[in-house]
Amino acid sequence: MCVTALLIAELLLTAQPAGVSDSGTSSILRLPNCLVSLIDEVDLPAQEQGVLQELIAKAGMQAKAGDVLGKIDETETLIRQKAAKAKLDVAVEKATNDAHVRAGWKVVEFYIAEYEESLAINKRSPGSIPEASIRRTRVQHERASADATAAEMDFKIAGLERKVEEAQVEAVENELKHRTLVAPFDGVVEEIYVQQSEWLQPGEPVLRFVRMNRLRVEGFVNSREIAPGRVDGANVEINVTLPGGLTEKLSGKISFVSTKVGSNRDYRVWAEVDNLPGRDGYPWLLRPGTTAEMIVYLNPLRGDPTR
Repeated sequence: MCVTALLIAELLLTAQPAGVSDSGTSSILRLPNCLVSLIDEVDLPAQEQGVLQELIAKAGMQAKAGDVLGKIDETETLIRQKAAKAKLDVAVEKATNDAHVRAGWKVVEFYIAEYEESLAINKRSPGSIPEASIRRTRVQHERASADATAAEMDFKIAGLERKVEEAQVEAVENELKHRTLVAPFDGVVEEIYVQQSEWLQPGEPVLRFVRMNRLRVEGFVNSREIAPGRVDGANVEINVTLPGGLTEKLSGKISFVSTKVGSNRDYRVWAEVDNLPGRDGYPWLLRPGTTAEMIVYLNPLRGDPTR
């Protein structure tokens, strides 16, 4: 039990962050064993079911945001798209051709003119046109008005049907979009979980995709020595030790200060830094899981005349 207690104590001491070199008024804080980690990593899922028709991605492949990484079989979707577009063409024709409406109102104008002319003739020469004929003309006029109004209503409905067909085309095109796996950001294919020609279900992960051009460097600050306000947003310098003892420097800013203080009185902070090209042909300098030294240029104390 004593050995276990000693080991735990040793681990806690090792995990303690380096403090400032002198008093709390120092402007530099060194954190020696900071962990390099990913900011963005996703298991890219299938959004539609079907056979993985094409797998372009390969482990280690770099891709830009929007690059195609794979395609799920879209044969049936393309057929439905063709049918939906044909229906939309019909709907557009109905919604834009108002010839029947115009013709209907021309018929109304004809019967109105005939009815009014009959009334005028009988006014000049009573009894010249039988009353039955005048009533028939009036009924024809009213029926033509009802037909023209119905034609207008059909024309409005055609406009609504056009919107429905447009939505159908949009839905099919959205499904086609979901059948294409694209890179969500600039990054690297870390791992592939399936093989080409496998059947996929919606939500099933296809590959892991990670961002490497910008990484996070995490460390711990002693709350007894440094207030969070002196760290939040502060400029940092990241020193990376390379094989052979060479050191490379990167710069960034503290973008996160944890609200939680641990049992050892430390709180977590991290900075985001732009990665640099690696050495000996490897594309990246920083790699997640490695450690680096972080030098924090602390914000001035409140009331500091140099602020």
